[in-house]
Amino acid sequence: MPTAPPPGVTLGPTGPPPGYPSSAAAAIDASAPAVSYASGEYAIGVDPDSYDDSDRSALTDFRAALDPYGSWADDPAYGMVWTPSPDAAGAGFAPYVSSGHWAYDDDWVWVSDYPWGWAPFHYGRWALVAGRGWSWIPGRAYRGAWVTWAVDDGNTYLGWAPLAPEFVWIGGIATARHDARAPQFVYCPRAAVFAPEAQSKVVVGPAAIAIAARMHLYVAVAAGGRALGGPPPARFGYAAAQVPRPAGAGAAGVERAEQFARRSTAGAGPSAGAGAGAGPSAGARPPLMDRPLEAPKVEPGGPAGPPPR
Repeated sequence: MPTAPPPGVTLGPTGPPPGYPSSAAAAIDASAPAVSYASGEYAIGVDPDSYDDSDRSALTDFRAALDPYGSWADDPAYGMVWTPSPDAAGAGFAPYVSSGHWAYDDDWVWVSDYPWGWAPFHYGRWALVAGRGWSWIPGRAYRGAWVTWAVDDGNTYLGWAPLAPEFVWIGGIATARHDARAPQFVYCPRAAVFAPEAQSKVVVGPAAIAIAARMHLYVAVAAGGRALGGPPPARFGYAAAQVPRPAGAGAAGVERAEQFARRSTAGAGPSAGAGAGAGPSAGARPPLMDRPLEAPKVEPGGPAGPPPR
């Protein structure tokens, strides 16, 4: 069952760190590893068994899993989108905040409590769509979480926001898009980033606005120069033994999502979407949108000391 927000609290994400995007400072971590599966088998984008994000199968492969929990619409701005129903998502729904928590393997992994959460939190992008609210734009490449990150100088808070779409589906064609809207960040104290219910720990209201004023974007430079991955937990003082890995029922959803990323195994799991594992489609990958960050801020990657108790 979806978890409701704390009494009297609306999960309204705050704005981005000051100056985003044109003058945002970024914490660059050049030592961050390339993103790979939690199983450690191979890196996304390297194995030919994986999908391009803009593979047209994204439009069909997830329908069987998502149809019972929401509705599809052809939006004039965002093309084909899926919106979870209020009954399925709960009041005040926000992606990567509601009914779920963070774990960590090779990178941050969002572990959703929703029965449908294995799909839209590991594939595709989320956007605030006029008249529909938070809606999902299909994509076919796997990641532990499609988010962008923010940190402060003292490593006292971790911020995250759904990553903007790089393309939308117009007439069944992946069409490149640069979303000018600022990311909708939420902020969490470092001692609570692995809490079982993230939404009960994120800071909202005036306090969140004050925190946003001292945050800046975090960018990990991976192989090929693309920005991937979040800040390592050690940055916030977590020893390896303190960092939770996906476990329990949520781990099954993560495993299902990872399995769905491979052409050879996408159709092997329960309730696999129509067309899963059927091989490559004719969809062409659109050009990636460049998002240069002016005056990047290089920060030391050392731990911030033990998390406060």
